[in-house]
Amino acid sequence: MQMLVLSRVKSQLGYPEAAPDFIKPQSVITHLDQYSMGTERPLEKFLEYVGLDMKKKEVIKTGWCEKGQPPPNKQEFISLYDFVAE
Repeated sequence: MQMLVLSRVKSQLGYPEAAPDFIKPQSVITHLDQYSMGTERPLEKFLEYVGLDMKKKEVIKTGWCEKGQPPPNKQEFISLYDFVAE
C-alpha cells in the first residue's frame, strides 16, 4: 500500500520516473483533479518557491530554510524574520 501511495505522490510532484504513463495500476492516479496540490499556484511555481528541482532531484534555493530568510519573492515579510541581511 505504501508504494502505491508513494507512486501517486511522486506523480503529483512531477518525478520523471513517476509520470502517469508509468504508474501501475492506473487506478492509483484516479481523481487527481479532486485530490491534488490545490489551485493556489501551478506546481512549477510551488517547486520554484520552495527551491526544488524534481527532474534533477536537487534542492536549489534554501536560504529561506538554512539562513532564516524570507522565501523568494516574499521580501515584504522581511521585518518578520530575525536575521541580519547579508
